[in-house]
Amino acid sequence: MKSIAKIVLISGLLASSMVLAAPGPDNSNSTKTWHDCHHGRHSGMKGEGMHGGEKFLDRMTDRLKLTAEQRSSVQAVLQKSQPQRANLREKMQTNRKALKQLARSGKSDSSQVAALAQERGQLVADLIVQRSKVRGEIQDILTDAQREQMNQMREKSGHRGKS
Repeated sequence: MKSIAKIVLISGLLASSMVLAAPGPDNSNSTKTWHDCHHGRHSGMKGEGMHGGEKFLDRMTDRLKLTAEQRSSVQAVLQKSQPQRANLREKMQTNRKALKQLARSGKSDSSQVAALAQERGQLVADLIVQRSKVRGEIQDILTDAQREQMNQMREKSGHRGKS
């Protein structure tokens, strides 16, 4: 049963990787980057992703009425996690470029694709774990009322069921 689950998972990763790596217009000179996704756009945190940047912290302070001590603590959590976030973003970008290059070469080696897909899956898992850790550390700083308010704001913004 576990092997079937692995095959399905690898197949899904492989398929999604091939779609992402599919040849298309050459956007190598494009200024559009990972932070132009809906999280970066709505959060106003260009270049910092989901939990970074002063705009995020300012908005969080304003909406949740953070005390100066809470703001300082949240800022410390974000600063502490920044190097790991940057490292993971860089690895994701390198993986994405390798998949695109492999697809464009016309010499699709299934073992190479599988290895890149597996690496991508691990990177996604690492991002989820890292994001969850940061979110948990921030949640620990908040009061019960602030946590509830944050959960309500997340639901309104379309983040239902996501931790």
